[in-house]
Amino acid sequence: MSKRAAAAAATRRRIVDATRALHTEQGVAATSWDQIAARAGVGVGTVYRHFPTLDDLVPACGEVSMEIVALPSASDAPAHFDGLEEPGARIARLVAEVFAVYERGAPELRVVRREPHAHPSIAELGETVEASLSALVDAALPEASPEDRAVTRAMIDLDSWEAMRRAGVGEPVAAVTELLAARIA
Repeated sequence: MSKRAAAAAATRRRIVDATRALHTEQGVAATSWDQIAARAGVGVGTVYRHFPTLDDLVPACGEVSMEIVALPSASDAPAHFDGLEEPGARIARLVAEVFAVYERGAPELRVVRREPHAHPSIAELGETVEASLSALVDAALPEASPEDRAVTRAMIDLDSWEAMRRAGVGEPVAAVTELLAARIA
């Protein structure tokens, strides 16, 4: 890569990172091009040169956010439970996997959940996240009733994880695993 191309890539990444930070702080709809430029340390024209429209910028931000979140795809979900036959072990793996996703990317996921109407790509990411989480639950608990799967999905939800953190639960993975295992295993 030439120096010029490397500089352009670095500027593009600064713009995306600045945009993502602003989106998590104040929301997608409330973020202006001027704020993005100021946060990235570039002129507004530079932002427009790299990302002429929101249809260019928002998906670029979503791509980076999903790299951070590193949520398994719905099709990869069953592989996460290979070799685990006992329901309690499958539940423990499920909770640990999902809560690790939240540790990596809760701010990004909050944006996706909070503002699906801000851009079609955000709504699409939200659908992808929900499909992946549901696929993980289905793969972890193939014999569970629909109600037990719904309870599991609710217990591993981002809001539940955040509530446990706010409440000072020291080991949320262990707490949720224990509760779900008592119900299902």
